[in-house]
Amino acid sequence: MPAVRRRSGRTWPSSRRARMAIGASAAAAGTMAVAGGVVLGREVRRSGPRVLIERARRSRRIAFLAARRAFALARLRTRRAGEEELDEFHVHTAEQVFELLGGMKGAIMKLGQMLSVVADGLPEVYQQALQGLQQSAPPMAPSLAALVIRAELGKPPERAFFEFSPEPVAAASIGQVHRAKLFDGTPVAVKVQYPGVDVAIRADLDNAFLLYSAARAIAPGIDPEPVVSELRERMSEELDYRIEAANQEEFRAAYEGHPWVRIPAVHREMSTSRVLVSEWVAGRSFYDLLDLPQAERDKVAEQLFRFWSGSISKLLLFNADPHPGNYFFEEPGPGGVPGETGDGIWFLDFGLVKRFEAVEIEQLRDRVAALRSGDDDAVIDAIVRHGWLRPGTKIDHKRMVQLARLSVLPLVDHRPFTYTREYMAETIDAMFNIEGRYGDVIRQMTLPRNQLILTRIHLGLGALFARLGASRDWASILDEYLFDSEPSTPMGLEVVGWPKVAVPAGPPENGRGVPTS
Repeated sequence: MPAVRRRSGRTWPSSRRARMAIGASAAAAGTMAVAGGVVLGREVRRSGPRVLIERARRSRRIAFLAARRAFALARLRTRRAGEEELDEFHVHTAEQVFELLGGMKGAIMKLGQMLSVVADGLPEVYQQALQGLQQSAPPMAPSLAALVIRAELGKPPERAFFEFSPEPVAAASIGQVHRAKLFDGTPVAVKVQYPGVDVAIRADLDNAFLLYSAARAIAPGIDPEPVVSELRERMSEELDYRIEAANQEEFRAAYEGHPWVRIPAVHREMSTSRVLVSEWVAGRSFYDLLDLPQAERDKVAEQLFRFWSGSISKLLLFNADPHPGNYFFEEPGPGGVPGETGDGIWFLDFGLVKRFEAVEIEQLRDRVAALRSGDDDAVIDAIVRHGWLRPGTKIDHKRMVQLARLSVLPLVDHRPFTYTREYMAETIDAMFNIEGRYGDVIRQMTLPRNQLILTRIHLGLGALFARLGASRDWASILDEYLFDSEPSTPMGLEVVGWPKVAVPAGPPENGRGVPTS
């Protein structure tokens, strides 16, 4: 982490590299604005007027901010402003960009939340802004939430529920959560979708298509079309809360009776496409765990890792949004030891669920086995067969293998491995920075569409484990799920046979978990 200075209660980085990292947020905003303008002209025949108007409005907001900050930066450079003045400019830019993202519900804010779990290589001020974005967002007015409930349930909140709190307890990219009680006294969480967020998301995703096209200059090896198609499909599913309800029930059935995985129950009779009513749960946040003894943090990390490994390899499912706000950790029961967590973890938010094909898990096994073999040719062969590298591409095989190994090092070596923020920063830089150590390699690579979400999950969880400083023999734990090895830890003995695989292999006929009609 670069050195920092403090002024007026704020912290900002003093190194040139740190200033460039923060300044990139404004550049990204400008790129999105240009992309939005191009796509507005290209897709006028395919989009409805509401989407076009919303796209133009949202692009204009980003473009206005980008233009203002670019003009201010040019003026500072013209008069050769000092380093401290430039530092303050970049911090102010970061604050404005993330304030804008927090107010722009939909895919743009979701993008910020996605970045938040892999921000460990960025300056502290950037991390703090992203952390705030992932935990909460400006809520909608209570009257708007009431209108959505009336439209969906046929009654205003005060008649649909015995009690309903008009002030939300959480607000995010697509909807916000209110506390309520059913008429039998059952406490529930009521997720209410923001009015018009579907239009905003379609506008954002169309902008993102051109954003990825423009990103060829930054990461030429990434084919943007399959990446954006995957994001569009996943985020489109999030807009229908009936899909989320079906996903949540599927996970709940698979983990029913589990020693520590907790999935809230869904009240289907009260849930619709824009309102989701589920069991009220509470507990400590992820950030509350950071001051616990290391042994407790290691335990939590192993729990999260086993949920990831079991869900993907056995259920072919995963909740693809592994940011800290999607977990609640139970408090110890009566007589619990201070400094310990309870065993249970509540897993929340099943709107963005990735369904894997069996062949994708076979490919994961194949890559892990090749990397462990010590045979560089086997690694290259697996990478080519799985679509990460085009056949016949001229590339330094040794460096390609080094990069592949670095990116999944904890899953390859059978030894205790401690996740650190330095390791995650090095990994993210190696995988995505074309000006970095492996830039010559990643310029030649592609990102298969079916690997986008898996990569996001892998890096997202790695960032959480780095925050915890967690240490385990992760490769041996993974072997329990990928290769049916014997349990390698006491927790592994406790959860043999989980998750239950006697659940439907997939959703109903329309592929979205919603009964066709």
